[in-house]
Amino acid sequence: MLQIAIIGIITAGLAVLISSWYGAQHPSSPSHPAHPPHHSNPSQPSNPSHPSHPSHPNPEASDSVISNPPLLPKNAKGKHELVVTYKLNKLYNPNTKVWNPVLLRGYLTNPSLLNKKQEGHYVNDLLVGPQIRIKQGETLNLNVNNQLPVESEETCPHHVENINNPNCFNTTNIHTHGFWVTPQGNGDNVFVRIAPQEKFDYQYKIEKNHPAGTFWYHAHVHGSTAIQVSSGMAGPLIVEGSRVPKYKQGKITETGDMDILWKDKAKNSDSNEKVLLFQQIQYRCNASDGTLTNPDNCVGIGILEDYVNSGLNSPATWGADKYHTSINGKVLGEMKVEQNEFNRWRMIHGGVRDTIGLMIKELPESKNYTAEQTIQACSSYQEKNQKEAFDRLKSLQVNTIAQDGLTMNHVQTRTLSVFHPGYRQDAMVAFPTSNKYCIYDTVLNVDDQINSALPDQIQPQLAPNNPLNAQLIGWVNVKASKQSAQTAAQFLQAQAKKIGLNKEIQAQLSQLNLSAFADHASLMTPEIDQEVAARPTQFNSFIISGFGSPGGPKFGFSHDINNPTSSLSFGDLFEGPGSINGHYVRQLQVGATDEWELRSIVGGHPFHIHINPFQIVKILDPDGVDVSVADNEVKDETGGVVDAQYRGLKGVFKDTIFVKPGGYRIILRSHYKKFEGDFVQHCHILDHEDQGMMEFVRICGDKFDCNTPPPVHH
Repeated sequence: MLQIAIIGIITAGLAVLISSWYGAQHPSSPSHPAHPPHHSNPSQPSNPSHPSHPSHPNPEASDSVISNPPLLPKNAKGKHELVVTYKLNKLYNPNTKVWNPVLLRGYLTNPSLLNKKQEGHYVNDLLVGPQIRIKQGETLNLNVNNQLPVESEETCPHHVENINNPNCFNTTNIHTHGFWVTPQGNGDNVFVRIAPQEKFDYQYKIEKNHPAGTFWYHAHVHGSTAIQVSSGMAGPLIVEGSRVPKYKQGKITETGDMDILWKDKAKNSDSNEKVLLFQQIQYRCNASDGTLTNPDNCVGIGILEDYVNSGLNSPATWGADKYHTSINGKVLGEMKVEQNEFNRWRMIHGGVRDTIGLMIKELPESKNYTAEQTIQACSSYQEKNQKEAFDRLKSLQVNTIAQDGLTMNHVQTRTLSVFHPGYRQDAMVAFPTSNKYCIYDTVLNVDDQINSALPDQIQPQLAPNNPLNAQLIGWVNVKASKQSAQTAAQFLQAQAKKIGLNKEIQAQLSQLNLSAFADHASLMTPEIDQEVAARPTQFNSFIISGFGSPGGPKFGFSHDINNPTSSLSFGDLFEGPGSINGHYVRQLQVGATDEWELRSIVGGHPFHIHINPFQIVKILDPDGVDVSVADNEVKDETGGVVDAQYRGLKGVFKDTIFVKPGGYRIILRSHYKKFEGDFVQHCHILDHEDQGMMEFVRICGDKFDCNTPPPVHH
């Protein structure tokens, strides 16, 4: 693995602000953060990794309040300008109760902030990308302005011998994760490369029938994807819908959008919407001896500049160094809601390394708790020896209405919501009491977590000897109200009646039936059964090989169902069937529907494919049992639900799905209605993608020549 140290492009002076951020003798909690002393050294040169004179606001209580990411405004020409630069802010470390300053690559929440760039080429801004919203039938014109420092031949060579060695960390682009748009030209083209000090205009034509839902954008240049997304280069991407479903003669003739059930026409806003981006920022900083260390020993500014020193190349680092998932840039942040009021939570896993087992627990008799008391009480249930007490806490029911931005046919009510990198879930959430509520990332069954089967690593989510049962990642402050409690079904039916929807649709919603709002027609029909039976299965198997070899592990895929352990990394020379110019290109026929089979040989991996979603037909465990059915409530010996993350996914449309190792087989179907061109499918553990676990995919056969040479990486 190429151990690129992009720090070499940054000038000297890495010790100026070490003491300026750590003068407080008594560290404080997120609700009352310490005020770090400010001083400067004018003789010390400025640079992106270590600002010599930060103009940083004093930490306040608002620094711990989780609010929706700011909306990215349009400029005078009707474009959204997304500026990439170094951003300075802070992250709270619950282990040390200290706010650590961090300087990371990111998207400015407002392009005007570029005018406030400090002498050291950084901007004070939130650690989350701005929210971008677009309506059906509109065109999103997005100008990406890369203001990162120019790279050297050492850090970003013109000729790369192995494109699976991470490199070019200041070169970027954008992937609109989940958008149904063209992958060509200035559409969702992940082969575009935007060098430092360059700009690129993207244009996404959102069709009138594009699903309304929760999507997201993030950097996607092969070689720099993980380090940029781990720095926080991601943001929410919302498609707003206004279609009203039509019902005639006992059938839905045209589906609508769930948005109409939430939209407050009088205020022209989405009532009670919470947009939540989960991020996993794996920063490192200087220790007292000058070496890079984890946040618990941090005496300098947190940075993320290469794979090796950051630990991005090690699946155990996240748990071993006790990092915490942030929500909209806040660790242990506070969410504010009103009692009994249904909120729509748009949740996005924009992290890289960790699986999230989301559970919300009510904290008994906590109505009058302060922020400090709430965090202390919630934290006390984290320890392994408190698991029985943790289990006795009342879990909040979460009513999931969409997966990966796509409305499901039926609301699924659960207390555990599983997220892997790339996942999104829309849910209806209401808090029945004015107590405080703890938001936990719970430890799942071993095979339910990413990288669980790697050698000598049993629990990658938390270090093997870590005593935690669950990790607190936030809390909910519920304001008492006189609003009456209601069920999710009652809320949906009342909203439908309020806006005058057909009585049949009202009746469906009263049964939590969302079929009037589901976009995609099922691919699980007798006619499609016959179609896919006449076509070869699209096979994909995740492979990691070469453990202990001098070059490190090799990340790749097998596309050969007859040889599922063969390994091919992205860009490897390939001369078998499907080869074009020495590369394997998976060719899919436009207009066709294919059945796919996914497996994983070593470790668990989130499979993600661009442009077209897929429908889950079945998920077979090693014994051949379909664990995707809705009533999979089998308990294991610890009392947990076996395959909890797969339960209820049968027939659901998604664009990302976790593939367990050990003999699991995931059967999918995907229809390629339109949008020919080249794109990719890959593992959404993004350091795996950077190191070769990615593949060319092509839809062709009409206007796009199936024998076109694939895009060139560099």
